Amino acid sequence: MSSNFFKVYFHYLKNYYRSRSFYIILIITILASIIISYLTFRYSGKINNLIPSKLSSLSKVSDESLILYLWAYIMSSLPVFSSVFFSSPAISSEMENRTAFYIFTQPVDRTVLILGKYFAAVTATIISILVYIIAELISIETVYGFIEVNPFILSLLMLVLFIFAISALSFLFSSLFDKNMYAYISTFVTYFIIFYSANIALYLLYSYNAFFLLNNASTIIERVYININPTLFVSNFSLNPAGIHDVILSGTVFIFYTIVSLLLTFLIVEKKEVK
Repeated sequence: MSSNFFKVYFHYLKNYYRSRSFYIILIITILASIIISYLTFRYSGKINNLIPSKLSSLSKVSDESLILYLWAYIMSSLPVFSSVFFSSPAISSEMENRTAFYIFTQPVDRTVLILGKYFAAVTATIISILVYIIAELISIETVYGFIEVNPFILSLLMLVLFIFAISALSFLFSSLFDKNMYAYISTFVTYFIIFYSANIALYLLYSYNAFFLLNNASTIIERVYININPTLFVSNFSLNPAGIHDVILSGTVFIFYTIVSLLLTFLIVEKKEVK
């Protein structure tokens, strides 16, 4: 089984980094890196001057923390776009292109096929985002001469867990449809509209922070620098980094989405008829 897994994994990983989607994501990542790098060099030491008067309390935060928060804020959105390109069409494309009959009738368990393709998509996403991480390191080291190692590593760890979670959710949507476009739209609509709407509605109506929503949990990637949740329109926030309780809670949410989404994907694919 392990031999089959690695065969599937390397086969699809090779397909991913040879695909047009990989280069589209790479271009998006490079453009984001250039823009934030420019802001880092251009406004180092001046970033506090750009803060609106209503958020004047942020002027007490170190210049480096604000810049790192900005880098992490953009970085937390990149996996969503990568998942749409790599994970959303993972199963639906096989059905739409009529290749599922040849893939799923191979003498390899469907669970192994899905896992191999899933880890290949996760790897491709991490590789594409490495450009952004390297650009961040170079920019921060050049401008400030050092980087706060602990929050930086913690942010990256949360990023990886988020990539696993959003990719698994995208695989679930992909298993539900036989058309790529439906899988693409479902991922975008669920994350950027349903999750965000539910998050804001629950807070405004009941003052409840919906920690279990994936988009809410993903804010931990930047909140390890400054504890501001950008998904909520609230005036109360902490200038200190998010506490260990918030980190563990968000990590648990990522793991929950990953496990549940993959299990549901396995069940759906096992029962799916191919023609």
